[in-house]
Amino acid sequence: MTPRAVSFTDRVKIHVQGGRGGHGCLSFRREAHTPKGGPDGGNGGRGGDVLLIADDQLADLTPFRTRVHHTAQAGGAGEGRNRHGRNGDDLVVHVPPGTRVRRDGHEVAMLMEPGDTVPVARGGGGGVGNRAFRSSTHRAPRTTIPGEDGEEAWITLEMRLPVAVAIVGLPNTGKSALLNALTGAGATVAPYPHTTTEPALGPLEDEYGVIHLVVDLPGLAADGEERRGAALGQLERASVVLHCLDASDPEDPAARLARVRAGIAPYMSDSAREVVVATKCDLAPAPPEADIATSVETGEGIAGLRAELIRWLS
Repeated sequence: MTPRAVSFTDRVKIHVQGGRGGHGCLSFRREAHTPKGGPDGGNGGRGGDVLLIADDQLADLTPFRTRVHHTAQAGGAGEGRNRHGRNGDDLVVHVPPGTRVRRDGHEVAMLMEPGDTVPVARGGGGGVGNRAFRSSTHRAPRTTIPGEDGEEAWITLEMRLPVAVAIVGLPNTGKSALLNALTGAGATVAPYPHTTTEPALGPLEDEYGVIHLVVDLPGLAADGEERRGAALGQLERASVVLHCLDASDPEDPAARLARVRAGIAPYMSDSAREVVVATKCDLAPAPPEADIATSVETGEGIAGLRAELIRWLS
């Protein structure tokens, strides 16, 4: 059986460009006794901005896989009879809450709450028509200024879920089963590696009714390297990281644990609590590296782990 394709996206690169400003107009009105009729060219309108706004109707950044280029409306050109061009409309781009915006490697904004907004590409200024250059000594100017180009940039969007607990481990170590046992999430469980192809979420409710989000992240490769779609960036906000260690695996548990730790090290917060959870302890004893022994088949250790998680988070 082939796992389904990855659909969760937490990092994309997109191109944004503000609208070009409208050109100034070269025009002369036609009236008697007025040199060349007098200048009456209007100014161009300003180009629209590109704005990002946090929208809680979006779950991740998947829509941006195919929508890469985002350009605001150009400003209208000036016209004769001193008519100015209209300003271009702003382009509002909706992103999920928890989206970090980076430009040239630097963070420029973090959109945490629905409605948070940040401009990422300013529109160009409108041009100047020849009416603006009329003076007592220059009564028939033919000078105009064109509209300016809008600001243009490639920016990176990174979405971070409000994760409280992250479950990580090598393939087929029982991560999804543990998530289901702790939260009742109903994540897919199957006897082959890489069942989880995108983050699976479950709620952990404490005694005060506060919901803490638990996420099962797609497993690392067997060698501990980050696998495509692993979404390890979601570890960044996790307060607790559960390392699943399969008690029935004959390989040295210390070596397995070291591979996982090396794979997630670039993403973990320095303040996160690490807990090594031995899984499948109905098949073999928990290794000495484990902090707690569990079995989803017998229920061993599940209630205790849930209680400890709630205590730490509360």
